[in-house]
Amino acid sequence: MKNTFTIRSIKNIISFLSIVVFCLAHYAASAQKKKFKDYLILGSSSLVSGMLDGTIESISYHYDNGFKTRFSKINDQFWNPAISWTNKYKDNNPALGPKFMGSTDIFVCTTDAYHMLRTTKRAIDGFTLAYYVNKACSEKTPPKGKRWKQVAKDFLIITAIRCVGFSLTYSLLFKPQGVSVM
Repeated sequence: MKNTFTIRSIKNIISFLSIVVFCLAHYAASAQKKKFKDYLILGSSSLVSGMLDGTIESISYHYDNGFKTRFSKINDQFWNPAISWTNKYKDNNPALGPKFMGSTDIFVCTTDAYHMLRTTKRAIDGFTLAYYVNKACSEKTPPKGKRWKQVAKDFLIITAIRCVGFSLTYSLLFKPQGVSVM
């Protein structure tokens, strides 16, 4: 059975994305001291983080009927978490010890897709946080109550964009076959 979407579900997704983009553009245009470029960077990194998270969840919980159906020729030994976790050990055998120094801890991100995606997601999240804090610290501090309102708005916008990224991969791109969308 081919992974298909109904017209209604596509319209719902487009409507949701349009609302998120409109809110981001409206808030960016109305922000007095922040530039649209800053929101574009924060939004893009949040979208990618959400997409990575959706991919991680897809390979973890819907590998065979979701992820693998989209990429049928993918290397299972690297992408399938059910078997790829053994890549960090000599001859894929935990009893033989690590494949190389750091393969079970500091360099685990080089051994399989699950750890590579998680490491990349964390790096992007760290960048997003550092960028936001750096921009916030370089701005003239608004009155106490207004600063918290601005932080809350930014949090909601960034979280909404991240959720869109997650939904794009987990609920659309790698949706398990036989499961309806919306």
